[in-house]
Formats: sequence, structure tokens, C-alpha cells
Amino acid sequence: MVKNPRTAARPAGLLPLNLPQPEAVEADSSGVPVAVLVRGSLRPVVAVHDAWRIDDEWWRAGISRQYFAVEMEGGGRLTIFQDLVTRAWYRQHYTPPVRIQAG
Repeated sequence: MVKNPRTAARPAGLLPLNLPQPEAVEADSSGVPVAVLVRGSLRPVVAVHDAWRIDDEWWRAGISRQYFAVEMEGGGRLTIFQDLVTRAWYRQHYTPPVRIQAG
């Protein structure tokens, strides 16, 4: 059994999870990433496996992001997005949902 510390619960000790990290990205004229700075080296994107857009919280400051799941030259996949409000690029860990086949 956990002893009651007799102090009120507070959110001060909580840390947000999965925060986006700023990223250096080179994109083509249509906004599709063609290279990403990885560990100090600009590495070409060899494939874009998925792209999606999120527009949310329009009643507040608003979130507008264009996401890309990309494959890098030499292997490895990244999920990156461009904040369409500030035009800044970020990397964010993302695992797509597993699709279960009926059968």
C-alpha cells in the first residue's frame, strides 16, 4: 500500500511526451522534403511513404501542419512536418496504427 503523503497532487512534475524537435529540411518548390540534416550531414530523401495534413484548434492560435513519412538514403525512416503557420520544420516520432485484416 502507498502511504498518503498528505500533499495535494500538482502537475508541476509532469513532462509532455513526444514533443516535436526542430529539424533542418530542404524541400522542393512544391514543399516536399528532398533532404534532411541528420547528425550534421544533409542526407537525401529517397522516398516519401505517406503525407497527411492536420488543421486543428482553429478557434485558438490554430495548428496547421503538413506531415511526411520519409525514407532516408542509407536506410532509416523519419516523420517530419512543416508548421504551415511559421514555415518551420520539425521531426516527431510517429508510429502508424496497425491494420488488422479480417479473415
